[in-house]
Amino acid sequence: MCDFIRLSKNFYSALFCGSVVLALAGCGTQEPPRSVQPPVGGLTATLEDTVRDLPGDRIAWATYWTLCWSPYPGARAYQIQTVTGEGASAKLRQQRDTCLRIEAAKGENARTDGLVNRDLLLQLQTGQLAYKVRAVLDDTTVSEWSASAAVGQTAP
Repeated sequence: MCDFIRLSKNFYSALFCGSVVLALAGCGTQEPPRSVQPPVGGLTATLEDTVRDLPGDRIAWATYWTLCWSPYPGARAYQIQTVTGEGASAKLRQQRDTCLRIEAAKGENARTDGLVNRDLLLQLQTGQLAYKVRAVLDDTTVSEWSASAAVGQTAP
């Protein structure tokens, strides 16, 4: 009985180790996708304000920044890369739509004060956050990255 347990333990240890070796063998072997010209183009950025009434003659407001781009021929999806003062993020967001919408500023204050510090908050975002876009054509091919678009700025 002890020999069976020892054999079973060795078998499962070998099986586990072999699985780990096989799993690790596949790590890091995938080559980066090939990029093709031209980059994603036709970038436009807009700002949209929303205001909601609150009790006591107050408002809650938010400003949304929307980045849109022209559809890329043959694209099955788009990857969006966040760019900050520290550099470009390695984590990419993937989507099928040709627009990205994010909340860029918000506040809550007296209605008579309007959108308090909206412009200042947008200027702070502009200096800290931007996005780039590329098209995903297939499993091995992507377009070049678009130019960076700063959050809070509008562009034609």
